[in-house]
Amino acid sequence: MLFETFAAGGCRSYLIGCETSCAAVLIDPELSLAHHYRGYLSKHGLTLRYLVDTHTHADHFSATRQLGKALDVPVVMHRLSPAPHAGLRLDDGDMLIAGRLKIKAMHTPGHTRDSICLVMEDRIFTGDTLLIGGTGRTDLPTGDPHDLHESLFGKVLKLPGETSGLPGP
Repeated sequence: MLFETFAAGGCRSYLIGCETSCAAVLIDPELSLAHHYRGYLSKHGLTLRYLVDTHTHADHFSATRQLGKALDVPVVMHRLSPAPHAGLRLDDGDMLIAGRLKIKAMHTPGHTRDSICLVMEDRIFTGDTLLIGGTGRTDLPTGDPHDLHESLFGKVLKLPGETSGLPGP
């Protein structure tokens, strides 16, 4: 598997790719890094299959809409997302498949009601459910501290201990 982390300010995004099929998934892309993502895809001969926003972002400008349009790739969000440009909406337990990559959606409301984590065999992309040194804020619209607690202790922390956590933007 190809794996790359991109950072802009305090925001992180992740690109994962299947070396066999050259299919790729981009998670939480930030608008100012759009040309970096496209360069990485080109350099590694990858075809983007999905653009995923793990939640409705208030802390950065997502590149999913622009990249989705430019590359004719579906934007993926949770079914509760208010974003009109999401072309594929996931619910808890739904699976994205890109080549040999299998990514399971885990609905983790709390930071926002549409927050999801993306779970693979050995890792979890947490969006803003978990951050470096803390959890996502719950004081923004649709945030809820009780829901976040339930998401963390009822789902995320029940994953196997060897699961690598990749915090969000």
